[in-house]
Amino acid sequence: MAAAPQVQKKKFFTVKTLLIILIILLFLAGLGVGGYIYLKSTLASEKKSGPDPEKLVTFSMGSLLVNLADPGGSNFMRLTPVLEYEESKENKKLGEELSKNKVVLQDCIIRVIRKKKLADVQPPDSIDKVAEELKTEINKNLHQGQIHRVYFSEYLTQ
Repeated sequence: MAAAPQVQKKKFFTVKTLLIILIILLFLAGLGVGGYIYLKSTLASEKKSGPDPEKLVTFSMGSLLVNLADPGGSNFMRLTPVLEYEESKENKKLGEELSKNKVVLQDCIIRVIRKKKLADVQPPDSIDKVAEELKTEINKNLHQGQIHRVYFSEYLTQ
């Protein structure tokens, strides 16, 4: 009688297979930890992107009366802009610059407002647009730092 040939069973979990699985798991764990650290640092930097509320300082530009660009010249605007900036290393001398160049900055504000018509400054949502435009123009004239926001303590149109 002839004996049937025996088929040798292959082991699925050989040392080589176990090492490959272990390397893949370590790689995936490294990706997870790296992604977590990256997201955590990104979210932390986004929170710190704005100025520190405890270091914010305001500077009033005084009350300004400006004729608007409407035909006939009968419309005008009275406003009192207040500039807000962070007192930090970058803006260390900004307060002095604002005081020293107040007239130049008032002229800058007048020139921006003078180009507006009554329809541009009267609607409620126009205040934010005017403030953003003033901030941009004022920051162009500053050399010792940048202002963060423009507020209005007075904003009247007629």
